[in-house]
Amino acid sequence: MKIALFLEAYLSQANASATHVSLLAEGLVKLGHEVLIVTTDPETDECYEQDGILYCPAKPSSNLFGQSARVSKLPGLVPFIEAFSPELVHIQTITEVGGLGLKYAQKHQLPVVCTLHDLQDVQEGFGSNRPAVLLNKRQCQMLFKKILSGSDVVTTASQKCAEAAQVLFPCQIHRIPYCVDTERFCPRSLDDPAKEEMRTRMHLTDGKIGFVFSGRLCAETRVEELLACWGKAVATRDDLRLILVGSGPDAAELHERARVLGVGDKVFFAGGLTRDDLSLCFSVCKAFVSASDSITMEAAPIEAIASGLPVVLNPSCANADLIIRGVNGFSYETPDELGDIVKKLAQLDADGEQLMRKLVSKTAASLTDLNQAKALVSCYEMALGRHVQN
Repeated sequence: MKIALFLEAYLSQANASATHVSLLAEGLVKLGHEVLIVTTDPETDECYEQDGILYCPAKPSSNLFGQSARVSKLPGLVPFIEAFSPELVHIQTITEVGGLGLKYAQKHQLPVVCTLHDLQDVQEGFGSNRPAVLLNKRQCQMLFKKILSGSDVVTTASQKCAEAAQVLFPCQIHRIPYCVDTERFCPRSLDDPAKEEMRTRMHLTDGKIGFVFSGRLCAETRVEELLACWGKAVATRDDLRLILVGSGPDAAELHERARVLGVGDKVFFAGGLTRDDLSLCFSVCKAFVSASDSITMEAAPIEAIASGLPVVLNPSCANADLIIRGVNGFSYETPDELGDIVKKLAQLDADGEQLMRKLVSKTAASLTDLNQAKALVSCYEMALGRHVQN
């Protein structure tokens, strides 16, 4: 089958849709399908295709992705898409590029699958002032309803996202797994020589014990709340360190906030890491911690679990649904609860930690690229059947 995947931003792979598409495309190719990824690139003035990825010129935006297609350039994508001749369109973002995917499918009478990831722009809008926020919110919601009503099958990995979507547009939504690169994110041997260098990079020398968060440093991920909670949960005398991996619009402000909260010496801002370095970082930490309450299923906590790292999450977030309490993670609501959990994990000896990592990683063993692809192929076949009937 020839499948065209439409999403707004792909190059950085810093969001849920991009990470999902990257793994899905790999799995689909392994199963013998052909894939074209249609996305945007702020560094080009003309549409172009490279290595199975089709790019449209983009402009900076205050939306979730930080960029959006230059609408006047969207028609330039059509000849490339027609040359690929997809048999099915899979829309991944409620954006200009997603809208083009729907328009192309309707013109060529193709089945459409839509996967919902992050509804922030749809629910809240975006912009530099209130009129812009309200206008963009209204336009996003109109496009949201248009795409969902035009889709043969709608899917999501997050039950909370499904519930929020159905408030805006009642429809049937199929749950799919959110899989990760289990070959890259897996438990590492105790004597891996690369670990020592990573400990030094993460300032985990002299017996310090690391707990890690990975994601965008912004209000939506509630990193400021995590800093405040960490400051109350961990005493100065404790050799526990919070490592913040990632970048974002609030990075500088969070540095200052950590100082003001008096947790500057308990927190290390690691900046952005490559995927391989993130996997290695997970291997030298005791747990993944987050205060996020997002309804979006994020890759980082699942990658941590696949690496054998238990997760400590806000029970309100989408990823909390994956927690098997006491097996692959814990949930907390207060600083005292967070403190109790991290201190118990910090006390694990080498044998206990190794056993824990094996147990944790087993809970993500099925979340592979092939299983991701197989789950979506089932949705594609359902969409093909419904499209024929209609």
